[in-house]
Amino acid sequence: MTFTPSQFPFLNDVTSAGGKIYPVGGSVRDSLLGKTVKDYDILVEKIPLETLITLLKKTGHVNVVGKSFGVIKYKNKKDDTHEYDLSLPRKEISTGSGHKDFAVEFDHNLSVTDDLGRRDFTINAIAFDVSNNTYIDPFGGIKDLNNKILRQVFENTFVEDPLRLMRAVQFSARLNMALDPKTKEGMIKNAKLINTVSKERIILEIGKLFTADKPSLGFDIMRETGILPLIFPFVHDMIGVLQPMKKNEDVYQHTMKVLDASRHATEMEKPGDLDIMFAALLHDTGKPATKGFSEEKQKTTFYNHHNVSRRIAKNWLNTYKATTIGVDIGKVLNLVGNHMFEAKSFYSDKAIRRFVSKVGIGHIYDLIDLRIADKKGGKFPNSMKGIMNLRVRIREELAKLPPFTAKDLAVNGHDLMAMGYEAGPLLGIIQKLLVEKVIDDPSLNTKENLDTLIKENFPKDKV
Repeated sequence: MTFTPSQFPFLNDVTSAGGKIYPVGGSVRDSLLGKTVKDYDILVEKIPLETLITLLKKTGHVNVVGKSFGVIKYKNKKDDTHEYDLSLPRKEISTGSGHKDFAVEFDHNLSVTDDLGRRDFTINAIAFDVSNNTYIDPFGGIKDLNNKILRQVFENTFVEDPLRLMRAVQFSARLNMALDPKTKEGMIKNAKLINTVSKERIILEIGKLFTADKPSLGFDIMRETGILPLIFPFVHDMIGVLQPMKKNEDVYQHTMKVLDASRHATEMEKPGDLDIMFAALLHDTGKPATKGFSEEKQKTTFYNHHNVSRRIAKNWLNTYKATTIGVDIGKVLNLVGNHMFEAKSFYSDKAIRRFVSKVGIGHIYDLIDLRIADKKGGKFPNSMKGIMNLRVRIREELAKLPPFTAKDLAVNGHDLMAMGYEAGPLLGIIQKLLVEKVIDDPSLNTKENLDTLIKENFPKDKV
């Protein structure tokens, strides 16, 4: 796939003013990979920034939010299905000896080759000259793309911007590319610089890593380069902690299998769901701290690891501001904290209802998906009968519309106050008891039955 002039509604205005445009970076990379390009990265030569803004306003809506860096966002007035990020050629100027001592300057008189020379990896340092339908590839990015090699453009790429450490991780995993030896050496050498990067920037790259067919590839790269203990210390701690059910497999290997399964397992209802994937990554993080040995059973134990895992997950998800990429932290914590359930399809109806009530209707099927992924990473990855039957049982029970919350009760807070109970904590206590009763026996959920239960358990002369 190549680019055509018709894809750029501002092309004539820019070229008439003496400028040139070049699709660059991810736009060109994805085009070469045969992927659909929705958002375009465009480099513009020979046009001053203010002039470019004026030209773009003729045909589109312009956002100058990145003006100080020479970056403009553009959408065509007639067709806004594509967004264009237009920028002038830029260069980094060293302002000191530290890795943060760089200033970015843009200059419309710089060449496209100058700009490509400051980019992170060769596969992102390719431009397309729309005027003569040719690629500009000074660093061999097309060859590297074809050979599936991720190679740094210049030696200090990770010093210049340590976030590139995580960009290397997610690109390698998503595009299934091997690290060039010098690039890997640079990552190992500069791994600790990741500590200088904001958590908000890091979580964005982790979110991209989770779109890989096998996110575990990225974690293996982090492990090999020394990044893993700096971002995911609790995952690094899993290494060497053997699983009791599988010989020669540690908790890290198990977790990577579960993570990959959560991305694509066909038995799941929501493979690739971000919340479930984070729960898959975090569900066993408490195992290293809870490892023990049962003399009676003669096996390794991890008692209460789900609760420890939940605490670790809460701290990490909040620290890295996972909501930035759309993670529902409360849901992830619920899934992690409840993943140690018995998957028995012969549960009684009452047991099913209590299970659903504990987890919550909104999360119950996600928890089933997590268990499916967990089993995929276990000793019997194809043994799904029990969990699949349990999912059917839950669906059948929920179809009966049993009561699960105070909102489902046949009496509400106003009814309780009309019976003479004062507003306050007592109303919540009464409703909690009623919910427990009707979950065990939904037939009790009538006004008459609940009135009787209230009078029996909360006589007015004793409350």
